[in-house]
Amino acid sequence: MNHSIYFEREGNILYTGASRIQLEVLPLPDAINELEQMICSESIQTLYLSTYQIHDRNILEPQSISDIRSQWNESYKSHIVLSNEADLDDFQDGYCFFAELFHDPLKNKILILYQAH
Repeated sequence: MNHSIYFEREGNILYTGASRIQLEVLPLPDAINELEQMICSESIQTLYLSTYQIHDRNILEPQSISDIRSQWNESYKSHIVLSNEADLDDFQDGYCFFAELFHDPLKNKILILYQAH
């Protein structure tokens, strides 16, 4: 595959270049403010954005945590879904992000935001 970072949801496997990392699912916080606190307090070490999928693999783009923090109120806070369902008509500009939280074998927290539009 040409993309260097992708995620297979079925087995929770993150592929980065030649590495294959088994991730463990963590529960999402109950409220968006709690997720914001995790991002701002650097509790989340890595953040990926997935804007498209090829077969059963989500292509991931690493995001700078500081960029997410600086754009939080404008681009993310009112567009993140902490459940499995959403109606795009409920979101300004017709897009949202479904969130999933994981940790790697070293217990580093990883947040993946899947964009839906």
